[in-house]
Amino acid sequence: MDGNKIIVFIKTFFGTIGTIWSFIVGAMGWAFPTLVIMMAADFVSGVSAGAVNGGVSSAKGRIGFVKKVHILIIVGLIYLLEKGILGTQHLGDGVTVAYIVIEFISLTENAGKLGVPLGPIKNFITLLKEKGEGK
Repeated sequence: MDGNKIIVFIKTFFGTIGTIWSFIVGAMGWAFPTLVIMMAADFVSGVSAGAVNGGVSSAKGRIGFVKKVHILIIVGLIYLLEKGILGTQHLGDGVTVAYIVIEFISLTENAGKLGVPLGPIKNFITLLKEKGEGK
């Protein structure tokens, strides 16, 4: 590829990503893209924690990825049901925020496995877990 073709490819690639991002944010609000970013960060931190602690497995990674994709499908379907059938506007965001909290907890657990000092976040996570378990 010559230089001009590379530049055109880069512009097209990032233009496409920008268009998709704009559609997601415009159609679903900020909760959904936040969930996608949290999932990506959690996946990377999980792989990192596995690498540091000797537990990297392509099977575990694949299963984790498939679970995350399924969550995105569920959330997307909730948004569709909400707009198409229920006529409401905030149910999808509520479900999405719940999944964001789950991803954040997992992300901080992975950080702990990596030896990252969590400070007061550790107490916050403990509190979230206890509330989630009904304690």
